[in-house]
Parts: sequence; structure tokens; C-alpha cells
Amino acid sequence: MKKMLILASLAAVIFTGMPKAEAETTRANLPYTDVAGHWAEKDIQQLYITEVIGDAKSFRPDDPITRAELITMFVKAKGVQPAAQEASPFADIPSGDWLAPYAITAYRLGIVHGEYSEGKLVFKPDELVSREEMVSMLIRAMGDSGKVNQLPWSSAIQTLRQYPDGRSVEEAYQRSFAFALQNRLVNPYQDGNLQPHHEITRAEAATYTAIHLLEKGEEQKAPTGTPFTKKLTVETTAYTYPEDKAEALSYLEFPLRVGIVAVDPAVIPLGSHLYIEGYGYAVAADIGSAVKNNRVDLFFSSRVEALNHGIKDGVTVYVLD
Repeated sequence: MKKMLILASLAAVIFTGMPKAEAETTRANLPYTDVAGHWAEKDIQQLYITEVIGDAKSFRPDDPITRAELITMFVKAKGVQPAAQEASPFADIPSGDWLAPYAITAYRLGIVHGEYSEGKLVFKPDELVSREEMVSMLIRAMGDSGKVNQLPWSSAIQTLRQYPDGRSVEEAYQRSFAFALQNRLVNPYQDGNLQPHHEITRAEAATYTAIHLLEKGEEQKAPTGTPFTKKLTVETTAYTYPEDKAEALSYLEFPLRVGIVAVDPAVIPLGSHLYIEGYGYAVAADIGSAVKNNRVDLFFSSRVEALNHGIKDGVTVYVLD
């Protein structure tokens, strides 16, 4: 569905390292004064028509994109209705900030993790996004982090070594970047380099978003209005972890937090995004010896909350990817 490449864009990406818009398109009445004739014009148009991006005098296609702008674009393109009235987990994003619903949703879906600074979890919304970080976030937004986890390190290293600057990809991003190359989600630039530290432009972000994440509108809708591909009835249990959760990781090596749930991968693929009745948005990022068949184990931030949840039957789970 949303993982299929547009053929014309795929042809262009082989030579330039970034997706390109198709040559012919019916132009919408874009409000932006700086995108006419730009290589990403059609993709920017698609995002505007679908209200992923809004009205403004200019789009600034060649400016670097911030982390706040990118995750907002990703969440909107997936058709996910942002989480409402939930406390922000990030010390640098107040709960009343415009970004909070998108940051919270991206956090619960595992698209972003944040980082700890002086004992506080921060998002750093104004930081610019490197190509290697964007690739990692894109794969998680596509629900493919489980597939990346299956990629052997040896295969990832061999893939990256085919490129002059492949060794410069930071370790944290190596498997995701190799997976993206192997699956033609990204390609080298015209000079053959990957440029993992290149700051992604708004035009590049718009094109990757339009090709890989933009909803096509034919999906069923969960009660939140978010599109889903499959609905399951499950039994939910609960788990937690002792105090210092900053060091605790799930099976997919996501930091344990609310939104991380354990599943049977034979029923729900690892990396899948979920909406769970009574729990909210989540990502299938963990497994457990007792988590079999239609059972989902939900992470809670305290033992009291986990005990209060107990075991519940007949819970509806919407698989969003």
C-alpha cells in the first residue's frame, strides 16, 4: 500500500539520491510562491491537497527541515489523528504547545524516542534532521522497524561498504540505512555517496513523505478517525519495569515506555503501529514467552497502573499499517 514507490520517482532516485516528482502533473492552486518548477513540486502539491501541509506564502523547499516539522509531516501523512489531552513526555515541549499532540503521538508510535539530558527526556524540536536520522524515522513511521531488526549486522555492513562514505554512517543508524538501500527506499546521490550527515531539505522530506507515507484514502477508519488495515479482538495483560526506564529496552531496542507493547509476531508483525481500545496508540516493539496468539501485553509506567489493568478480554486492537 503506502510502501510502494512511484515508478517515475524511483527512476529519478537512482541518479540523484532523492525521490523526484513525476514530470507531468495537474497543478493545484498552491499558495506557495517558491515551488513552481521545483523538482518536488508535485509531491508538495500532493501534501497540500491532502492537508498534510497548510497555507503559507512560501514553502521554502530548499531550507533544511526541523525535527518538529518532520514528525508533524509524518504523522499527518499517515492519517493518524494526534493524541489529545495527554501529558507531554518531553521536558522541552509543554503539553499546551501546538507540537505536543504530534510529538506525543510520534513517541507512542515509536517514530521518535527523544533523548535524556540532565535526567530529563527532551525532543529538541528545532534541531535540523540529518539524512541518516530521517531514514531511521521514515522506516519506523512505515512500520518496518521489525524488518530492520531481522537484518544481520554483517549484511548491513557489507551493504554500506559499497559506498565511498558508507563507513561514516553512525552505528545507531547503520542497519536502518542499509535496509533502506536494500529496499530502494533511498539511493546514493549522483556522485555515489550516501551523505548520511546531509541536512534533509523540506523538499526532500515532502517527497519521501508523499511516496512512502501518504494515505490513499481507501482505508477503514478506527474510532479516532485514523485509517487501519486490520481489526483484532485480543486479551490484554500488563507489565512494567523498575524505576530507571532510561536503560530498559524492548526487543526492538526501543526504550520502554507507555505505548510499547509485546505481541506474538505471528499475529501482529513487530514494528506495527496500533490503536488499542482503552490504551491508545502503541507500537508492537516487544515480545514475551507468555505473549502468544491474540494476547497483547501493555507497558505501564508504574506497578500500580499495571496491577489496576490486570487482564482484560475482548479488547479491540486496530492495526494501522
